[in-house]
Order: sequence, then structure tokens, then C-alpha cells
Amino acid sequence: MKKLLTIIGLAAVSLSGVQAQTLIGYWNFNALSIATASAPGSGGVPNTITADSGSGTLTLAGSWDGLVDDFGGSTINALNSDAAEESLSLVSNAGNGSFIEFSFSTLNLTDIKVTFATRGTSSGYNGGQWSYSTDGANFTNFGVNTATTSTSFALADSGTTAGINNLGTAYLRYTLSGATSTSGNNRIDNLQITGVPEPTTVALIGFGTAFALMRIRRRSRA
Repeated sequence: MKKLLTIIGLAAVSLSGVQAQTLIGYWNFNALSIATASAPGSGGVPNTITADSGSGTLTLAGSWDGLVDDFGGSTINALNSDAAEESLSLVSNAGNGSFIEFSFSTLNLTDIKVTFATRGTSSGYNGGQWSYSTDGANFTNFGVNTATTSTSFALADSGTTAGINNLGTAYLRYTLSGATSTSGNNRIDNLQITGVPEPTTVALIGFGTAFALMRIRRRSRA
């Protein structure tokens, strides 16, 4: 019995020390093919874009007052060896104060964050604020400014929030500001939303692993 408890304890401690991010949703935007920049719902710009891996929905309709286009992308933060084909590009100072919105599940997950490849132009958006919501109506700001006017792609990290832990449906918004011309734009590519398994979930995995090890051990002795 002592050996069993020792194995369970070691398995649980070992797994709880691993704070690996679990993928919730991933968008590579490589399927976008927009001939001319336009408002969502026209000109080939979709109102919603579902995740390419994992689950979740990106919504542009009703929130984006500027222009949306597809420009060349990046391999930074890409999954599955995705090529640098397309990126979601948000264009024009007419979009200042507008946002894109994500909805997804965070059940059994904590410390939700967003990472993505991004670049901009000198007259593009220099303010990019993330916010979260539990009801899709009331949003709270968190994290750091992830907008950039650098013309080279780099990795952006929103920082984590505990405000939407363990929810059937959670919401994130990315609100952009500071563009100074109609040609100013910012690109978003290979966007990942991730979370960390809750401690109770990790502990259950640890117990399951320990019992599996014990059964294997007993069979080997039989």
C-alpha cells in the first residue's frame, strides 16, 4: 500500500509540475482569398472564421468598421509545418477602436492566453488591447499591448488571464487603435489560444497513470 501511495504521489507531483499549454484553437488564415479589401460580409471577406485546429470561432461581423484583407503570412507560431501563405490584415484608420472577437470553451483549463505572429506598417495600429468576457457583453482588459508598427513579423504574447477559466463559452476581444492613414495595416497570423489544465485535472491524470503503472507491474509479476 505504501508503494502504491508513493507511486500515486510521484505521478501527481510530476504531472502538476508540468505547466504545458493545451491548444484551444488555432487559426492560420491560409484559406483566406480576398481579391479586394472590404468590410466583413462583402467582397469575399467572411463574417466568421472557424479554427483550423482545435475549436473556436473568430467573428468580424458587427465589430469591424475598417477594412479587412489578406496579405502574405509567416511561419512564426505555425503548427503542423504550415506554410507562410496568408495572414488576416486589418486595414485603415477607419478601423480605430474596432475589434475582432473569439468565442471558445475553456472547460478544465486555466491561465488562458493568445500568441500569434504579427507585423504592421508605420501608419498602422500601434495599440492592440486584449479583453475577456464571461457573457459576451461585459469585457475586462488584460495583458499587454500586442500591436506593432514594425514591418517584420515577430511573436506576440497577450499574457495570461484567469478571468475565463473553466467556462463552457468564453470570449476574447482584440481592439485596435492608433492607425494614422487609410493604407496603415496590421497583419495577424498563426494565432493560438491556449490554456493550462486545472490542478484537479492534472491530479486525476496522475492517479490514473499511477494505477496503470501498478496494474502493469502486477501483470509482469504474475
